[in-house]
Amino acid sequence: MTPAHIFAKAAAAALTALTLGSAIAQSSAPPAGFVSIHYNRCDNNYDGWGVHLWKDGGIPLPGIEWQKPMMPTGQDDFGVYWHTKLDDYVKGRVNYIIHKGDTKDQGGRDMAFDGNAHKQIWVNNGDRAIYTSLADAKKAREAKPCK
Repeated sequence: MTPAHIFAKAAAAALTALTLGSAIAQSSAPPAGFVSIHYNRCDNNYDGWGVHLWKDGGIPLPGIEWQKPMMPTGQDDFGVYWHTKLDDYVKGRVNYIIHKGDTKDQGGRDMAFDGNAHKQIWVNNGDRAIYTSLADAKKAREAKPCK
């Protein structure tokens, strides 16, 4: 194989990787009218982890029960994510608990964020904070690395 062929193959592979990487990053962004909750686990084991979502007043979203949480919409380089329709929430207040059975993350607290102000949030397991940018979530993980 000539150097020109090697270069052409390497360039094509790099372009493919760049295109796939962009597609992964864009796919986790919420579509219009939706918000996203992104979740990172140190063990990368997301089997059985879901999100319980409810309107104000404790009314679960249709089809969601404690025993049947919403399963992740997808997975990206950060972890898993859920997309949920913003109009389902009273005044955009998105109420949630990330859990697996009765094991709850974020200190077991009921969590909420303003979906009108933030279309995406990021959560690191074992951390009670809600991060409104991927960069902040990554900085927090660096400050408290996985063990």
